Amino acid sequence: MGNYFLLQALSVIFALSIATTMFNKRILDFPQAIGVPIVSAVLVFVLQWGANLLQGNQFITINIHNIEEAVRGIDFYDFLINGVICFILTSSALKFKISDLRNHWKPIGILATIALLLCAIFFAGLMYGFQFLIGHPVPILVLLLLGSALGATDPIGIKGVLSSVRAPHHLIVKLEGESLFNDAMCIAVFMTLLNVLQGEHFSLMHTLENFVYEIVVAAMIGWAFGLGILRLLRGKHEMESLILTTALLACGSYLVALFAHASAPIACVIGGLIVGNKWKEILQEREIREVNHFWHTVEGIINSFLFTLIGLELFILDLNASMILGGILAFIALHISRFAANFLSFSFFPSFRSKSYNGSLTILSWGGVRGGISLALILAVANVPELREYSSILIGYTFISVLLSGVVCGLGLPAVMNAFYYNPNEETQGFKGWYQQLCNKMNRRGFKYIVGEDANGMETITIYNPEVIIDKKSEDGIASVHNPNKIEEVKRLENPDNF
Repeated sequence: MGNYFLLQALSVIFALSIATTMFNKRILDFPQAIGVPIVSAVLVFVLQWGANLLQGNQFITINIHNIEEAVRGIDFYDFLINGVICFILTSSALKFKISDLRNHWKPIGILATIALLLCAIFFAGLMYGFQFLIGHPVPILVLLLLGSALGATDPIGIKGVLSSVRAPHHLIVKLEGESLFNDAMCIAVFMTLLNVLQGEHFSLMHTLENFVYEIVVAAMIGWAFGLGILRLLRGKHEMESLILTTALLACGSYLVALFAHASAPIACVIGGLIVGNKWKEILQEREIREVNHFWHTVEGIINSFLFTLIGLELFILDLNASMILGGILAFIALHISRFAANFLSFSFFPSFRSKSYNGSLTILSWGGVRGGISLALILAVANVPELREYSSILIGYTFISVLLSGVVCGLGLPAVMNAFYYNPNEETQGFKGWYQQLCNKMNRRGFKYIVGEDANGMETITIYNPEVIIDKKSEDGIASVHNPNKIEEVKRLENPDNF
């Protein structure tokens, strides 16, 4: 009759996912992408502590070794990169407007390409110095591989964090756009570095040719699938067939791109963008709303699975004081590198250098939450012969960086946002108040924006208390002198093109 292994595994994962999700919702009330891995990690610690406590007990025992073997048997890479990521990316792309991409393609492109490469280079340099100082040197190529894996921002984590703050539309577009497009770049750089580590000859021209091929072919596949799916959507449909058609868009475009050795993430993102921006012409608003609701629900289920699995990866980590310290420093180095990379990348372009960007780049740098993609890439190659010596470092640093990214960056983003955008309800007391004051020091210019709406429901961004700019102190340092020339500066700073 069989051993029902699949049902057993699914039952356990369902139970764990429900437990972690409910505990997070009812007790912590963190965004799912942050709270669920934390709860899963705590659960692992409790199980390990319980196993040690009950060791030798004849009535109740917890076999940690069996659990560890089960966790090791999970192919995280196959589950995420060759599996559910196509549904996550397509679901996000269906709701992403091409008009937003058209308006903000330059900053999204910079964040997803130049900034990602520079971040990996800066991170590798910082960590190389740290590993050398502690007497455990790691080759620079291995650290570049780690930096490229950690460069992938998580679309689920980003959306979970942004849902908890009143963020300006332009920032939401840039963060979500980066998370949609940088996965392809991240995977391409990662695989190139892996091939070099495995002894393959590196050629810049050959690498660029492959990259162009992957992008162009993927865009063609996504475009073809998008048009084909739009044709299928015409006419009468049951809701089930609409959902199945969008599922075909996700996995079909992704699979064809994989067979064509093109960038599969780009293919399903392009397909999702085409369908999501054209289906309003052929479907009813109710149908679109219900399909989007279905995929939102599926995202939630995948999230619970994914982030529970991330927490359970703690079973296979050999955590010690030096590993934890190294992981914390890796997280710090990662975000120092991201800040430096973003600011340097935008400084290359005079059109951006002349704009105000009061806080925008700081928020964009802080909001780059890492997730399952980084961990999946590292777990997939940890046992490659050339990397086996450094597998514990790679997995440990990645896990700790992903976990801290969600906790520190995810939970801290509202305070960083409040430093640049006026919030009358910002915390002033206790630890949260101290943290908010610390974040406020990032605002060197001293003024804040207000996000509002005009009579037509369009977003407006105005300066809160513009007197900070318009008025200046008199020579005695007491009286305020009105400076009408500064009114033009206020208008310039409120110009939407500056964001």
